[in-house]
Amino acid sequence: MDTNKIKNLLVEVKNGTKTEDEVSKEIMKDYGTAISNEQAKTSKAQENLNNLQKQLDDANNEIKSYKDMDIDSIKQSAADWEDKYNKLIQEQKDAKEKSIRDERVNEFFKDTKFSSEMAKKGIIAEFDKKDFKYDEETKSFQGATEWLNNLKEQDKGSFLSDVANPKFTTVPKAPTQSSTNDELRKIMGLGSKENK
Repeated sequence: MDTNKIKNLLVEVKNGTKTEDEVSKEIMKDYGTAISNEQAKTSKAQENLNNLQKQLDDANNEIKSYKDMDIDSIKQSAADWEDKYNKLIQEQKDAKEKSIRDERVNEFFKDTKFSSEMAKKGIIAEFDKKDFKYDEETKSFQGATEWLNNLKEQDKGSFLSDVANPKFTTVPKAPTQSSTNDELRKIMGLGSKENK
């Protein structure tokens, strides 16, 4: 409560418009309000001080934990994680590239007729060793067609001919010791001796 208000209240007591009791109550009320306001300010200031102290304690604990740390082992751990990450990324990249290459190799050999599954595996293994480069523009392996055509000429047994392979119309029979001459001739697809 400011002094002007107190002077005004005293004038009112002197004039008889207010009693001393009323003025006393009003002064006490204003005094209580002022004390409450100051307590609230003090309480807020204390709360701020407590928050700052907590932040300071947290910062000191953090600093202490850094002092207690083995920096070299942290650096090594970070390097190890970076290596693992880079290795994983490379493995994913390699797997993707291998998958794309395998699809392209399968597409290249799709019309090739091999004499056996083993022949196919062997020729594809040789193809992979040659490491033909894939041309994105022409969508083909550079030099691979010529290589395959040469291989078909050099190793005809690994490929099926485009000409129909002969098929037996009868089941071949092996001669036995008791087979007669006519039976042997028949097995060989020859007519009997008398027919000549």
